[in-house]
Amino acid sequence: MMFLTPQTGETLELDRIAKSPIGELVKIRGTDPTFGDFATFAYLPAPLPATIVLTNATWLAVTKAVDSLGALRQACKQLPNPRILVAPALAVEAISSSRLEGTYSTMEKLMEARLADSAGLSPETREVRAFDRIAHAAFDAVAERPISIHGLAELQGELARRSVKPSRDPGALRTHQVYIGPEGGPIGDARFVPPPPGDQLRLALEDWEKWLEEPSDLPVVVRAIMAHYQFETIHPFADGNGRIGRLVFMMQLLKGGCLEEAALSISPWLFRRRSQYQEHLFDMSCTGDWNPLIEFFCRGIAEQAQRHIRVADELCNWLSDVQHKIADKRWTGRIVDVVDDLVEWPVITAPRIQQTCGISPPSAHDILNRLVELGVLEEDSSKRPKIFVAPGVMAIVEGAVDEEDWNDA
Repeated sequence: MMFLTPQTGETLELDRIAKSPIGELVKIRGTDPTFGDFATFAYLPAPLPATIVLTNATWLAVTKAVDSLGALRQACKQLPNPRILVAPALAVEAISSSRLEGTYSTMEKLMEARLADSAGLSPETREVRAFDRIAHAAFDAVAERPISIHGLAELQGELARRSVKPSRDPGALRTHQVYIGPEGGPIGDARFVPPPPGDQLRLALEDWEKWLEEPSDLPVVVRAIMAHYQFETIHPFADGNGRIGRLVFMMQLLKGGCLEEAALSISPWLFRRRSQYQEHLFDMSCTGDWNPLIEFFCRGIAEQAQRHIRVADELCNWLSDVQHKIADKRWTGRIVDVVDDLVEWPVITAPRIQQTCGISPPSAHDILNRLVELGVLEEDSSKRPKIFVAPGVMAIVEGAVDEEDWNDA
């Protein structure tokens, strides 16, 4: 993305990046275990500025994003329980954010993973489930402590330990040079080379961490986008930088009060537009112009917020409809609690009901049979124990992304 090709001396985007007003090229040397010695350039971003100049069009996009987040925040307040929207949003985020990094699973497999021992899951689903867990942990902790590299390293370590591909330096800043390019290719074929490990990497992260805590007149949305750009450009870890960086984006929205619940998923929108996403990050380094990147992100925020508001309305309507059906049958007791739980997680088993409701196996099976009778659940007898899925909820949750987004995998 920004360096000299060691084999030929040809430049790749070198002229553009060399003129960057917000960073500099630094010479690096090293030895690749596969391709041997290399000498090239890496990009070192300057510290983030306290303020930036935006066009009227960009401010309009920012306003739309802020208003949409406000509407989503209000929609969450009107829900009988905000977890109705939070759990599905995090599930969608876990799947799509992982897909952006090349790890694929499905919504149903992730839902089933909550009920299964990790030994019974595919490596890909274990990794996506790990991201789902660290996202919950990160969002729960953000109100109590500042966003820090130490805390993010802990999250990255947990993700790396569940990764399909072995990762160097799990849970710590990388100690080796990384680059973004064709998998298995030499550094000379890479499109982007982040800062080298060592003092320059540590100082860039210290500046980034300080900037997060500085008071600012910029809207939280704008600062979250700026911080995301800087984090991805620094690329502090050996693996998982994209997923951790998108977590930080959401953490800032929560910490800044744009949202009170983690009810937004931005990764599905980015996944569908991943080439544009990557180009905007690169162009930002070349030009120092924040407008295209911020407009792009704000469009995604606004569209996804509106999509999640529709999901919230549909889930509430589904729950109300099922509750009326149960009332018409004059059924009471734990079946009502089970239906409430299905809105949060639409995959269930008899042992799960026994555990959460504190009831006997016959009572748990009776609840499942009644919900199958109503058409609320469908049975998947190929699994042991049998798994029951609420197709109505699953369809609504998957509506948080375009059908093309899932199929585009």
